[in-house]
Amino acid sequence: MLANFFLAIVLIVLAISVLLTLDSITGMGIKILKSILRFTRRSKLLTEYILRAYIRYRKTINKQTV
Repeated sequence: MLANFFLAIVLIVLAISVLLTLDSITGMGIKILKSILRFTRRSKLLTEYILRAYIRYRKTINKQTV
């Protein structure tokens, strides 16, 4: 029973840490993707499309529910 309690605590801490670092991880992923797309010929159009989609995603995620 004590082992289950510690396992639950570890899982809760893991979930909270994933939620807290999710924004920085996605931001870092976008920076990496943008730098990779710079090397391609059509990078400007692709970057704008992906960043607009990301901005729409962020607006949807950050909407406050009523």
